[in-house]
Amino acid sequence: MFLKPGVKIDAADQRKLLLAWWPFSIISFDSCPENMFLVDLVIASESKDPLPLILTMRRYRDRYTLEPSPPVEAPIVVARGAGPTQILESILKIYRGVREKVEKEEEIDIRSLRKAAIQMRIRRPHTLEEALVNPITRGILSEILSSICVKGEDVRISSYIPIYILIGVSRNRKEFYIYVERRLRSTNHEIYALEVKEIREILDRYQIPGKLG
Repeated sequence: MFLKPGVKIDAADQRKLLLAWWPFSIISFDSCPENMFLVDLVIASESKDPLPLILTMRRYRDRYTLEPSPPVEAPIVVARGAGPTQILESILKIYRGVREKVEKEEEIDIRSLRKAAIQMRIRRPHTLEEALVNPITRGILSEILSSICVKGEDVRISSYIPIYILIGVSRNRKEFYIYVERRLRSTNHEIYALEVKEIREILDRYQIPGKLG
């Protein structure tokens, strides 16, 4: 199924961006089955670390229209495959890492928090290990887990629906856009997708602009 963009794709989009249908999955958890989330299946299958998966997740609104064929002509990207078991394992790995750090955590002083904030501004964490070391990013991960209803290791994925969503990549391969109800720029995809060698090779395969560095 293909998610119909809520905005018109005009000539400017096609000049500035190369468009493609990108594989996602709509998932929900048994802890809150009424809430649905989008998981990027390319990142889920190609990333060697679980951090990018959770940082590129977003809430799915069931008001979107799904169609059986692509409503916009663009290449269809095929992911190697990441099913619900693999996705859940990645999310629970993050949950366990955060929980273990919190259990061992000592009181954090203001100086340490300031240092952590400076580190975040200089460089975003690229791995779960890096994120867990920093108390600020560890707190962000804890909030994300809570927002997606993951509050224990007994949680399970109750629904898994693969779909395609139109994305746009700038010709210098610095910007990543997702077309849902409007065109949204995803800075996390710019960090955790466009800077990953394996995903850049997929972009090359589908003739999405830019060259490997």
